[in-house]
Amino acid sequence: MRSISPHMLPVGEPNPPNEKHVSANSILLLVPDTLYSRLSRDRFGMHPSVRKLMDAVRARLRTPEDLNCLIFPSADAAARCTARLSAEHPGETCHTVKFQSHQPADEEALRWAAFFVVLFPQACLSTAMHFWKVFGDGIAGRHAEHCLAALPSMDSYAKDTVFESSAPCRGHPTWDLQWVNSAAAEKESIRSLIARLVSSDQLGYRPVSSHDVFLYPKGMCAIAAVARALVPHSAELSEAVIYGWPYAETPLCVKESDYKRSTLLSAGSKQELDELESSLAAGRRIQVLFCEVPSNPQLRTPDLPRIHALAAQYNFIVAVDDTLGTFVNIDVLPYVDVIMTSLTKIFSGMCNVMGGSVVVNPQSSHYTTIHSALTALYEDTYFPLEAMIMSQNASDFEERVKQCSASALTIANLLAKHPSVAQLYYPSLVPSRQFYDQVRRKDGGYGYLLSIVFHKPETAIRFYDVLDICKGPSVGTNFSLAIPYSLLAHFREQDWAESEGGIDRHMVRISVGLEREEDLIARIQDALTAATAEY
Repeated sequence: MRSISPHMLPVGEPNPPNEKHVSANSILLLVPDTLYSRLSRDRFGMHPSVRKLMDAVRARLRTPEDLNCLIFPSADAAARCTARLSAEHPGETCHTVKFQSHQPADEEALRWAAFFVVLFPQACLSTAMHFWKVFGDGIAGRHAEHCLAALPSMDSYAKDTVFESSAPCRGHPTWDLQWVNSAAAEKESIRSLIARLVSSDQLGYRPVSSHDVFLYPKGMCAIAAVARALVPHSAELSEAVIYGWPYAETPLCVKESDYKRSTLLSAGSKQELDELESSLAAGRRIQVLFCEVPSNPQLRTPDLPRIHALAAQYNFIVAVDDTLGTFVNIDVLPYVDVIMTSLTKIFSGMCNVMGGSVVVNPQSSHYTTIHSALTALYEDTYFPLEAMIMSQNASDFEERVKQCSASALTIANLLAKHPSVAQLYYPSLVPSRQFYDQVRRKDGGYGYLLSIVFHKPETAIRFYDVLDICKGPSVGTNFSLAIPYSLLAHFREQDWAESEGGIDRHMVRISVGLEREEDLIARIQDALTAATAEY
């Protein structure tokens, strides 16, 4: 099992150090608007190689300065982006351009040396970046590198002929591919591992098949795929409910997936579930309920057995994000119809590759509907090199989850007893523990994530500033990570997040890694001592 122990790094540096394909950069606690904008941009997928490809495309097409572009791996993603821009900016003109090799070549090379560009004016920039961030459809960094190398041998095709161009290099293109058959073996290995681990321990539940596991390039792609697949034809049923305070982009993703209505029950409380049940009994109909087990960042667990019973009675689908709970710690399959997971997090652990998965419960009463809908929309856009690295990283997934969970439990108990701590959020220490225990596997832990609220804001600031672990916007990395949660996740809506979701604006979230437990405890105790020197 790999164990690395980087300390806090200068702002903007990659976590871990010297990693080219990093998914989290180092951040500070108090960040000005300009720095926040840069960090947010990097956090949500603007890999340097993607920027280089965008610049090369604009130079190739000789686009004017006020024309921006985004690059997607599929025609479907580009079409959805264009449709969103046209709907939000009906007076603006957008264009889609396809790049592809000009000559017959190896089928494998051609498949991955193609991409789609959406060109749009400056007025559409904010909407375009919102789409990119919320749905996760943008081209991956390694895929962009491959396309950048192949660009000289590609022609461009567009309805507007001004954006058509011939390949500068007319020779027969050759690529030294590092994979075979789109990394089909590695992708099947990932699906098989997920199928084995997600299968229920309860009697009467047959094992999940890899056929019921769908892979996506990012976690948000997986959530978005489920949201789109479940949109019903009936307007009466076209409501999605998000129960509990979710990952920041999830409500936006669901809301913007063409449901007539989406409802956020932000507290995830018994009262909200009572009110939902009463409204269903009175004739309300919903299509799907989304929730997280546990939630981010308050680590609360919904009452899944009750939700499952309501779903059976009122015929709606239950979709759960188990990224924080993990297949190793929790067994949610008996209570849900579909499971979404960000593989970018602890499944990979290395913070150097992205991925997402969807598992359809083979014993769900909605199995055929969900599986058929996902299959109809599915296109394999998971770049082979990404899948190969993900497969390699996940080889010790189970062992890493157990170690991180054990260390996190020790640290959570330590912090909860400190007089400077007002609230410690961890699945075993919040009132919803009973609901977590209902789905916890026999040897399962309580996960690797915890959140701290101090009595005094200045204590939180000092604690974060001196805490000698990496600082960055991810979770589940092999090294520990801390983040000022509200500041980054809800930078421009902190008042709303605090009033609506109870997200304290000085909350510090810690993802516990593989460092030696005693070393982590020493670093945390040193930070507590420095932060509470006046006590």
